Amino acid sequence: MALVITSEAEALVGVESAPETTEVEKHDIQRFAVAVAWPNKPNPLYHDEEFGKASRFGSIIAPPTFATSLKWLGPVLEKVNPSMGPYRVGMNGGNEYEMYLPIRPGDVLTGRGKLATLKENPRDDGGCMLIITMEGNFTNQKGEKVLTARQTLLRIYGPDQVKK
Repeated sequence: MALVITSEAEALVGVESAPETTEVEKHDIQRFAVAVAWPNKPNPLYHDEEFGKASRFGSIIAPPTFATSLKWLGPVLEKVNPSMGPYRVGMNGGNEYEMYLPIRPGDVLTGRGKLATLKENPRDDGGCMLIITMEGNFTNQKGEKVLTARQTLLRIYGPDQVKK
């Protein structure tokens, strides 16, 4: 018997969200590169236009973790959250990225997210931990697959929040 996973939530596994489109701006890439490198200087491949032009890529490119700034997770969570009920603690369980092509300034990325998996683990206190895996797939303006992003969310439910 499921402790917190509802039939409504199970029905969402594998269902893709509507597409979310984002135009990648040069300054967004540069600001992101500065933020993730701070307090150090950013990698010039992600920040310095002259360095980028001289590279094999011909321009600056986005850092691999730039995917965290793209829209794709919200529409999926908007459907999953109401179906699961309140929880005590939520945490990020990790991010994973598969890069197929570099993301460049001017790219128009279209992402579709989905709930990939739901898994619950009973806890010794009578509650449970819910492990939610979300997946987003992105294509560029040419229809080429650019990126697959996965995020794992961890939610702790207390004994009073699980099905008896």
